[in-house]
Amino acid sequence: MNEGTQQRRGAAEPTELSFVREKLLKFQSKMLEDFEKRLSCMVEDVLQDLRQRELRAHEFRNFEIPNGGVSHNSVWHNRMSKQKVSNTAASDVSDIPNGHANGAKPAPSQGQKRSERRQLPDKVFVARESYLTALLQVEHMRTIYHIFYIILVMFLLNVIFYDYFVKGRIDLGLGTIRGGLKRLHWVFGVWLLEHVFVLALYYAFQGWAVVRHKLKQHNALQRFWSHSCLIMYISSQVVFCFVSTSLCLKFGLPFVSACVLLLESTRLLMKMHAFVRYNAPRVLAGKQKTDDDQEAAPAGRPFVPPVRSYVYYLFAPTLIYRDSYPRTSHIRWKFALNRLLEVVAVAFLYAFIHERHIHEHFGEYGREEVGPSKMILKLFGMMLPSAVIFLCGFYMILHSWLNFTSELLRFGDRMFYKDWWTSHTYDAYYRNWNVVVHDWLYEYVYKDMYMHVFKGSKVAASLSVFMISALVHEQVLGFALQMFFPVMFILFGVVGVALVYLMRSAPKVLGNMFLWFSLILGNGMLISLYAMEYYAKKNCDLSNETWTDHLVPAVWRCYN
Repeated sequence: MNEGTQQRRGAAEPTELSFVREKLLKFQSKMLEDFEKRLSCMVEDVLQDLRQRELRAHEFRNFEIPNGGVSHNSVWHNRMSKQKVSNTAASDVSDIPNGHANGAKPAPSQGQKRSERRQLPDKVFVARESYLTALLQVEHMRTIYHIFYIILVMFLLNVIFYDYFVKGRIDLGLGTIRGGLKRLHWVFGVWLLEHVFVLALYYAFQGWAVVRHKLKQHNALQRFWSHSCLIMYISSQVVFCFVSTSLCLKFGLPFVSACVLLLESTRLLMKMHAFVRYNAPRVLAGKQKTDDDQEAAPAGRPFVPPVRSYVYYLFAPTLIYRDSYPRTSHIRWKFALNRLLEVVAVAFLYAFIHERHIHEHFGEYGREEVGPSKMILKLFGMMLPSAVIFLCGFYMILHSWLNFTSELLRFGDRMFYKDWWTSHTYDAYYRNWNVVVHDWLYEYVYKDMYMHVFKGSKVAASLSVFMISALVHEQVLGFALQMFFPVMFILFGVVGVALVYLMRSAPKVLGNMFLWFSLILGNGMLISLYAMEYYAKKNCDLSNETWTDHLVPAVWRCYN
């Protein structure tokens, strides 16, 4: 009996050992397979970085630091911590911990290290060219640039032949441009008045600082004065925004003129807030000099930056205030003229696209019968023209126009965008697409929300930035088109935010492909829906008897 049991046990043990051995072998094979995949990805990333470095060293020489030095931080890096900023040549002596002007710093304590880790990095300005300016120095990229020139010429020939053989006259899109810029003289007049208001803000801020300094012996009066000025400042910003939007409706401005007025008003609002937000803490702290230590306040008075710094900032192509910026040595007039001609060329291209695509697809919307099949054809017929509008809008504003104004003002830091076209997540796309606006949102909205409102919650601070940005975009489009049709808010503030979190773990290739697919599809839907709503309001005889009639889209009321 015992011998039979022992034999059965002896036969079972090899079976169990073989089972365990088989499982271990499977586990080992899976581990090796996963390790090989990860190792190949890491090797590919390293090789890609080496190829990029070699390409930049040989072809993209303009990507290097202007003085020819080598920096541990890339010249395309946008922000640095305060400790790193204090180590650079552009640092302020007052920013060095404990006031060690000779550069020697004591070893930070553990509490100081924790405090420094919690500090968010600051915007830095470096003399550098725009990304596309450097890329177009390469012959291969310059060839692609020439191809786009030929595409523009083909658009021009298409419009010329269409106007001549169909309409019997050659217009070259001038009718569309004249219609879009109608009442531009009213816009220019409002623009001048707005700059008078913005300049008055500087002297109001100076008055607040001087009176506050004189009341330093009376704490209660000093707080009352500061709180009263804060209330007046907030009220003036609200009135400024209300007046610009109401004048847009009162003058009945066409779309282009309205966009010019609303965007310029938004730009000035952002600049005013940046100036006050940057300089108010310096007045409260009793700062006596500019950031570069070149000018000090008169004895017995608080420091306020000189008016020339403020005026230069108002026209500089940045929304981040500093007392001084990197400057170029001279103006390249040929470069500036080329950028201005590009702006004019893209404006004509937009006129051609409006006449031959947007108006052709949706000009009769509200009068013609529209079924599901016809609607799908219209939407997909606008996908490629909308992609051209999207890409040319980026190039015209963020590259051509900002480089043109930078060249005239000798503004050195031309990083208005990064290589957003290589992004594989919406996080990177939003950071790199419009660096000028993103820097302002980061410095004056995100950091304040993160430090003072949400107390360290990055998610809540990020969502507040998205909501504010979506509301401003919708406000500009809504008042420019004079309609309530919140498609921009939904696509940007809802769908865009969802894609940020959904695409964070996407592979690089698939993520980049999906990014471009969603951008082309989203812009096609955006432009098509706004065009349908615009022409539906224009073509349908709709009555607005109640306030709800203004909220119901005309595209729905026309056919229902």
